[in-house]
Amino acid sequence: MKKIRDIENKYGLVLFRMSLTHLVDVGHRHLDDETVEENIRQIIAEGEADEANGVVTVMTPEFQCDILRCAAELAKFSVWSLFAYIKKHVHISI
Repeated sequence: MKKIRDIENKYGLVLFRMSLTHLVDVGHRHLDDETVEENIRQIIAEGEADEANGVVTVMTPEFQCDILRCAAELAKFSVWSLFAYIKKHVHISI
């Protein structure tokens, strides 16, 4: 937390907030239908290759695809709506 606060202090609150928005927005904009489907195909192919080679993974390819699908659905909301929801409804223990 201190390192994040140091970055905020270094650049100032306005620039810090704009940077947070930019950070989330970059990922947000890259979650279009075409990109999501391409990533899903890659995840499934890698999962099949891992399975064929006897590699044990922590997350199944299906679970990874569900994360991507959920993120794509969330990308339909504005970044600030997501921040407001997180602030009010997502408990984060640090």
